[in-house]
Amino acid sequence: MYSKRRNLLVYGVVSLIFLILVNSPVSNEIIFKIVGAGHVDVQYDNNTYLNVTVVSAPAVINSYDIQVASTGSSRRNAMIDVGTEYKFVVNVTCPNTWQEIDYINITAWYDNENDSSLYNQTKGGNLNMFLQYKNTTGTAQYNMLWPDDEVTKGDLIETVYNESCHTIQLEFTPLYQVRSAIGDGDGWDNTTNATNDIKSWNFKIEVTTSGDNVTWVNDEYGVYRYCELSSSASVSASAQPGHRASTSSGAFTITYKANAPYKLNVTTNATLDRIGGGDSISRAHINVSGGDIGAGYDSLADGVAYILGSSGSYHAIETDDPQETVTDVTYHCDIPYGTLSGVYSSKLYYTLSLDTS
Repeated sequence: MYSKRRNLLVYGVVSLIFLILVNSPVSNEIIFKIVGAGHVDVQYDNNTYLNVTVVSAPAVINSYDIQVASTGSSRRNAMIDVGTEYKFVVNVTCPNTWQEIDYINITAWYDNENDSSLYNQTKGGNLNMFLQYKNTTGTAQYNMLWPDDEVTKGDLIETVYNESCHTIQLEFTPLYQVRSAIGDGDGWDNTTNATNDIKSWNFKIEVTTSGDNVTWVNDEYGVYRYCELSSSASVSASAQPGHRASTSSGAFTITYKANAPYKLNVTTNATLDRIGGGDSISRAHINVSGGDIGAGYDSLADGVAYILGSSGSYHAIETDDPQETVTDVTYHCDIPYGTLSGVYSSKLYYTLSLDTS
């Protein structure tokens, strides 16, 4: 029974296939595709890159100088005056185009009698300076990073010779407390790119390109000593004989400029003489307080009283502002018994003197 059924099933399937073949159009085909191994002749990977970095070469400083702005006279390894305009002049070539120049930094500092001293031991003040030509924003800028008040920034003058060579001039005016620097007394060494004269201003010019290459030179110059002094008013005081007459604190102002360690003293005539005559008071009865003296006093008995500094030492140079003031000086006159009433007067003579050593 089972054998008959199987035979009928096989017969049915064969008949069905035969009918399909007989009734199908001639153009139709039955395709049997067998998937298996074969040749792989080409492969692609397009996900990586070749990167080539073009590195900017260092700039070349062709020449440099510090000059009087109005005349172009060189002051490298020479003295300059406070209150006069000067300029740093730098001629630079960049191997490709000027756009690769990022900065020209000019730093200058008083070497404090040691040519191995470093720049910016004291930021700002009258002991150092930082001028900068900035070329990173498409339009060149001249910045003075410091000091604040002791140097006046002038103009930027840029001369273009070609697409890779420019001359940059940065103007500046040192004011009246920019530290004096007299050199070592043996004359200035004119060697290029050297700072070997003590008691000088050293300066360094650095040119930085966009590839962070830095080219630099350094040299030095001096600054003449300068001082200036004025007092705002006469002062008065009154008391009876046997008492002390004192002027008021803040009654007058002493204004001064000094670009080296200094001392300030005052003296008077030998006597304060009574207007109209008839009597006098010795200056030995006059004392001074304020300034470096503080709340104590210095007597004019020997003819001189020191307001700033002393007979044997100088007051340290100020580190900011082109001028300074003293407003707390007072005079005390111990009036002797028996002194006639009236007005007694003597000139006050102030002397501001600099350390010249």
